[in-house]
Amino acid sequence: MATRFLFDPPRRAKNKPGINWKSLLVRCPSTSKLTDTGKTVEEKLWPTAKVKTQKLTCAHCGSVHTWTKKDVVLGRPLS
Repeated sequence: MATRFLFDPPRRAKNKPGINWKSLLVRCPSTSKLTDTGKTVEEKLWPTAKVKTQKLTCAHCGSVHTWTKKDVVLGRPLS
């Protein structure tokens, strides 16, 4: 078994095979570019998911945007 030292970076959680995780992306109203919200959801659970109004600091324009479920575009999670 490999030895892990205290200074090793944390390992990512392994995704279970068969689960299709999607990242939640929101389009910036100023630049029309997609911005990652930092949240993920299992694709088959998305239609029944309840999402409250959220705030996001946009990486493209620097403004704070509010978004709801209708504003979300499902994309691949960052790996």
